[in-house]
Amino acid sequence: MQELLSVGVQVGALFFFVALGFLGRRRQILNTQGDKVISDIIFYFTMPALTVTSMNLKVSAAELTNAWLILAASLILVLLSYVLTILVAAALHLSPRTAFAFQFATAFGNVAYLGFPVAYILFGRLGIFYAAMYALGHNLLFWTLGVWLMQDHGQQKTLDWRQIFNINVLAIVLGFALALLRWQIPELIFHPLDSLGQATVPLALLLVGSMLAESPLGTLAGNKIVYLMTIIRLLIFPALALLVMVLLPSWDKMARSLIIIQMAMPAAAIAPAVARKYDGDYNLVSEGVVATTLLSLLTIPLWAWLVNYQIMT
Repeated sequence: MQELLSVGVQVGALFFFVALGFLGRRRQILNTQGDKVISDIIFYFTMPALTVTSMNLKVSAAELTNAWLILAASLILVLLSYVLTILVAAALHLSPRTAFAFQFATAFGNVAYLGFPVAYILFGRLGIFYAAMYALGHNLLFWTLGVWLMQDHGQQKTLDWRQIFNINVLAIVLGFALALLRWQIPELIFHPLDSLGQATVPLALLLVGSMLAESPLGTLAGNKIVYLMTIIRLLIFPALALLVMVLLPSWDKMARSLIIIQMAMPAAAIAPAVARKYDGDYNLVSEGVVATTLLSLLTIPLWAWLVNYQIMT
């Protein structure tokens, strides 16, 4: 129990910023336009800086191997998650528009805005390096398969490849190349980049809190599809990842633990924006993001405790 409380305190500290963001939105210190500005600052400045500096480590050959395994696991597990959402949607006889939104919101997690801070708290800078490799596989699928799910399938739109190879994916590739070649960023460049990257955690969590305050929580009550999204996203998917990792005892403990934690993240915070842009079911996606993010306040510390102290020995 003491270990559970310890992990809860560590992860719970992150949600101090979520609470500030929530209060800031309720007090109208933050607003929709402010959220857009914060999101752009994170996306274009702080997160790429955090990714590059966190991956600028003197990693061993074994850690590089772990990174490749994490990338492969990310692609496989996200695709497997998507297949499971197809089966569930078919069993529920959902309409195509609702089914696509359900699949999109459930299959893709918040592996960046929330996943990176949690990885940093639990595993340090090496955790960010591994989380970035997981995010690379996840994001390649998010910006291809995910965008396709949200498009009007009666009138296909051309996929913008700049969305796939966005600045964050390029930062991951650059960071991994630096680690692979064992090139260190000069101190004159590293220190300002590192300072910029450290702003990612509080800014991202403030944004999550502001998003929660914006959403009408009352609309979630009674929505069985959202309940199902939450159960699958926060419980079934990490349990699936846990089962797979238990079957791979030769893999590094930290790598296996990080994969499970990333699979336990709530629905992707950027998903509603993508759904709105491509004329998907924005309302359902938004409700799924809000519900899973709220309940992840409880489930993430639980999974972190299970993984670190009870299972991955």
